[in-house]
Amino acid sequence: MSFSLRRGCFVAVTALCVFALPAAMASAADRDIIRQARDAYYSLQARDFVDLRCNVTPNWRAILREQLKTNPAAVNRAVDLLKQLVFVVTLASGEPAKITHNTIAAADDKMAQGLQQIYSGMEQMVVGFFATWTGYVVTPLLPAADDDYQLQEQGGRWRLSYKERPTDVVTIMEKDFSIDETTVDAPGFVSVLRPTFTRTSERLLLTEYSGDYRGKSPNAPDAVLLQVLIAYQQVNGLPLPSKLNISGSQNGQPFQVEVVFSGCTATKH
Repeated sequence: MSFSLRRGCFVAVTALCVFALPAAMASAADRDIIRQARDAYYSLQARDFVDLRCNVTPNWRAILREQLKTNPAAVNRAVDLLKQLVFVVTLASGEPAKITHNTIAAADDKMAQGLQQIYSGMEQMVVGFFATWTGYVVTPLLPAADDDYQLQEQGGRWRLSYKERPTDVVTIMEKDFSIDETTVDAPGFVSVLRPTFTRTSERLLLTEYSGDYRGKSPNAPDAVLLQVLIAYQQVNGLPLPSKLNISGSQNGQPFQVEVVFSGCTATKH
């Protein structure tokens, strides 16, 4: 059995990562609104977050569910082997996530190639997720109040636009500062991210996001749809992901991934 996974699911997560980009001098009133908006979101950094470490365990049967329908015996053998893999993610405040793993001895070149796809795909997926999650939970996604941006009231909501050449970013917020969507228009792609939040006793906490990514190159017309559900656990008084359910499609081909975070530790100042 081939160990190759459909890499669209991993590409999708990475492609839809939205980063805060600096962006036309704002008025005092606008700066006050942006300060309030930034303060509306949960911030691990404001709670002395230093770093986290978690084991990352994919649900291999969920990932291989289509193959399971046609060749269950081969999938069961593959799952038993894949369970030997141990992935660990670390994230330090102000830095991108990093993922490490052990390796499995490959019986042949085909298996070695498939395992390499798994290692690479897991790294793309996990690092991509944390790049998005960090912007909403660790540090504010929105620009700083003194950055360059344009803020307009439009249809009872706020429209915030800013630029870092050659990329344009537009964020639509409700009056309670919850973000409805963020559009990133870059030279190679356009992505739209639509987050969903739970309002905790402290701040808005990201619990779900959906989006789409479309490449602009006529030679590589990627089209990715994505839905990510986030469950949480409390670790050292901080909300950290406990489980991800990721589904969607790439160029019409569906994918679904389930990942559990366990054995998590978190340090604070």
